[in-house]
Amino acid sequence: MKRTYIIANLIWLILSVAICVESWRLNIGGFHQPGPGFLLFFAGALLGILALISLIQSLKEREPEGPKIWAEVNFLKLGLLVGVLFLYTILLPKLGFLLGTFLLLLFLFRVVEPYRWRKVFFASLLTIGVIYGFFV
Repeated sequence: MKRTYIIANLIWLILSVAICVESWRLNIGGFHQPGPGFLLFFAGALLGILALISLIQSLKEREPEGPKIWAEVNFLKLGLLVGVLFLYTILLPKLGFLLGTFLLLLFLFRVVEPYRWRKVFFASLLTIGVIYGFFV
């Protein structure tokens, strides 16, 4: 497992260097006049810093002797979640954002983490209300 994390962090580090190099070629500009590579450069730099921190942590840690990573995964819930998210993306244009997202949140609050129906309904309405208020 430790080896997998080290390899993944090295890949992220290489990717961040490539992003920074290519965004530099696009001209990053300055803070007052950002160029086309400005955001990409700093996103790549942040990715590189985080990958380096994670790589250092992976090198310091010992191999865990706990249970396997997939031991406690409920594959039925995972499959339901993926299926419902897929269905949500298909039905979103037909149902609209408010109704489609409300139904999605009802499902997520009830099936993924089973709460009482009253709490599920209130949390879904509150979430939709906040999102609608924020964006509209």
